[in-house]
Amino acid sequence: MKKIVYSFVAVIAVGLGACNKDAITLNTDASASVAVLYASPGSPTADIVVDGLVSNGSRRLSYGTLSSLGGGGGNGGIYIPLLNGSRSIKISPDSGKTNLVDASYQFDANKSYTVVVYDTLASTGAQTLRSVQLTDDLTPPTGTNTHVRFLHLAPNAPAIDVTLVRGANLDSVTITNRTYFGASPNATALSAFQPVTGGTAYTLRVKLAGTQTLVSSVNLGTTLTSGRIITLVAAGSAKSQPLAFAALRHY
Repeated sequence: MKKIVYSFVAVIAVGLGACNKDAITLNTDASASVAVLYASPGSPTADIVVDGLVSNGSRRLSYGTLSSLGGGGGNGGIYIPLLNGSRSIKISPDSGKTNLVDASYQFDANKSYTVVVYDTLASTGAQTLRSVQLTDDLTPPTGTNTHVRFLHLAPNAPAIDVTLVRGANLDSVTITNRTYFGASPNATALSAFQPVTGGTAYTLRVKLAGTQTLVSSVNLGTTLTSGRIITLVAAGSAKSQPLAFAALRHY
């Protein structure tokens, strides 16, 4: 059995630069928005090309980063405004000459989305990656809650159970039997966030699915503070990148 190295990387919505003259023209009709999560280990840095225009200016996506207009994590800073309707989304290492992803997605007015780029590039043949569009419900959590979802994007990692434990075992939420996205992810199911009681003392515990074999136990610090919307991600485990866990803040 191949040995997998486990580690933890805390990534809180890594921000990229603001749009420049090559970027999408922003106007009152740009009522949809998209974030791009680049979770393909070993892939080159790349541009986000929307309808033929480079949307991330002079700053490029690299493995483990989330797109941004320069606002950083939270309060919508990871999202790129764009026109609603069918949009061409390309992830390109050379501003559109060749494309690791070449897809068209529907973007509805007044909605936000995350396009997840994942898998690994083949050593020979076509240099393409997989992608899936998730719908992001950015409705603010009620009361003291925070909203959380978990994405398994680590190609060679086994199925896992993820438990969020608050304080000295005050309560916990377990997300069971999450497997790698694979070729046909269920975008509707994976888009959903679930409410948990917000707090500053959560621990992320990861076990092999259906067992008590602990893979990782990590203090999340202030990540799950009340009122936030968070995507937890397992990534890496291929192309010399160790299995790592990240917390990405939408709001």
